[in-house]
Amino acid sequence: MRELRIGEEVLGREGERLGTIERLVVDESAHRVTHLVVDGHLVGAGRFRASGPDRLQCDLDPAGLARLPRERTDQLRPAGEHWNPPSGYAVGNFLRVAGAILGQGPYVPPIHLEVDLSAVHEITVGSPVWAGEERLGEVARVLTDDADNLTQLVLHRQGLLGANVLLPAGRVTEVVGNNVHVDLGPDEAARLPAYEPPG
Repeated sequence: MRELRIGEEVLGREGERLGTIERLVVDESAHRVTHLVVDGHLVGAGRFRASGPDRLQCDLDPAGLARLPRERTDQLRPAGEHWNPPSGYAVGNFLRVAGAILGQGPYVPPIHLEVDLSAVHEITVGSPVWAGEERLGEVARVLTDDADNLTQLVLHRQGLLGANVLLPAGRVTEVVGNNVHVDLGPDEAARLPAYEPPG
């Protein structure tokens, strides 16, 4: 594990500068930093590795960073009055995943990077699906191959004429809590093929 610092430089996969760490996103129920805010975008902790004592390297390029969700989303809340920031940090340095379990006593958020987040964020039936700030609908079914690898999501579209459509797993850019972010434009979302249940 490695301690994180607000303002720390973040490099892209080819060594280009992506920005700095602006805020840390914490899942209180798991007591982990799950995302870093870089240039206003939420970047999953699993995408980072140390690149010397004063900076981190990310597996993204600038275009990949731009496709990730912005920090201003319905899935995140500012840190509340129950937070006790660690020494050297301010309450405003932290965001928390919405719906997290709040403890009875003051909460001291973690400031270390843990890249194994397999038990923290997951796609489930009912997970909201977002394209930018637009909610497209929710996951109706998760489709996998014989090795249990995610291949497609069945998306139940919002609206009066809500229908189930197929969403390729490769269009998922980030998962925050159980919120699924995809890199679809409005036209692409409208053209997703209908899901036909087997049998």
